[in-house]
Amino acid sequence: MKLKERRPFRRKRLVREQSRPVAPVSASAPSARPSRITLIDYTADSVTERKITEPEQCLPYRQSDSVTWINVDGLGDRRTLEELARIMGLHALTLEDIFNTDLRPKIEDYGDYIYVVAKMLDIDRANEQIRVDQLSLVLGHNFVISVQEEAGDPFEPVRNRIRTAAGRSRKAGADYLAYALLDVIVDQYFTVADWIGERIEALDELIVSEERGDLMQHLYTLKRGVIFLRKSILPLREVASGLRNVESDLIRDSTQPYLRDLYDHVVQVSDRIETCRDLLSSLQDAYLSTISNRTNTVMKIIAVFSSIFLPLTFITGVFGMNFEFMPLIHRPWGFAISVLSMLGIVAAMLLFFRYKRWL
Repeated sequence: MKLKERRPFRRKRLVREQSRPVAPVSASAPSARPSRITLIDYTADSVTERKITEPEQCLPYRQSDSVTWINVDGLGDRRTLEELARIMGLHALTLEDIFNTDLRPKIEDYGDYIYVVAKMLDIDRANEQIRVDQLSLVLGHNFVISVQEEAGDPFEPVRNRIRTAAGRSRKAGADYLAYALLDVIVDQYFTVADWIGERIEALDELIVSEERGDLMQHLYTLKRGVIFLRKSILPLREVASGLRNVESDLIRDSTQPYLRDLYDHVVQVSDRIETCRDLLSSLQDAYLSTISNRTNTVMKIIAVFSSIFLPLTFITGVFGMNFEFMPLIHRPWGFAISVLSMLGIVAAMLLFFRYKRWL
């Protein structure tokens, strides 16, 4: 069996206009989205898709031998979801967690089913933001229920594989379907991590340029995005580890290699995010060092000019005193001598500074 390999950061040169701040953005309120339920039921030989208007329509699939995937978009119709939870035998605490969209990713074994909470991430490239959506996943006997806040999800490739019977999609059980959905979510984390890596590369180019603008604000905003991503992936790592080690009849031995692969991918994303965080810290240090060096250069030039004008100020101050008897006061060539003396002092000091490589 050949498992998937992940790519390293894509090395791509970016234009500076793309280095805008990045920040996570929460999804809209659950009550703003009416619930839309779709069902896919399949065996190795057939597949059925339908839209569910009443939860009772799911009852025939509760104990069927085929694999049933019930997907819910939106949490606006609470009564509908409560009825669906009753029909599918979900605990009241599970239903409460589904409506709580601020949960930390976790895994819970209820015996008859396994409940998983994960954060789905997507990139809003137009606004340079990370969109967040909570996924509640229920793995039961021959059925999977996925519930999310927003309409639209990244699971269309899974649906297409089921429709076309590609790979193991229709030969495996509900546990493999749950793995496939979580694997898509982890792929999203790779995409977001790559995108943040590109933003870091763009900021790296700006540090050594003259058009830095509000680069420090960009660094701090991007750092907040990395911290948010890290806070999302670390609990997901515990979820993947829990799925790999859970003792349940709902997960077959044939699915264990895929769950181990899922855990390895989560570890890779976690390591990549740590790399992003270290790179941001290095960029911040490099930026502050650059600012300090340029400030020192400016101060050095100011000090050189001050040193040059110090003897000139002394000479002009001496000859500017109102005493009657002073050298060269009544000489016609006194002024010329004083000017030439000052020019000679300036030239000598410039040569000395150049010799010392201070200029």
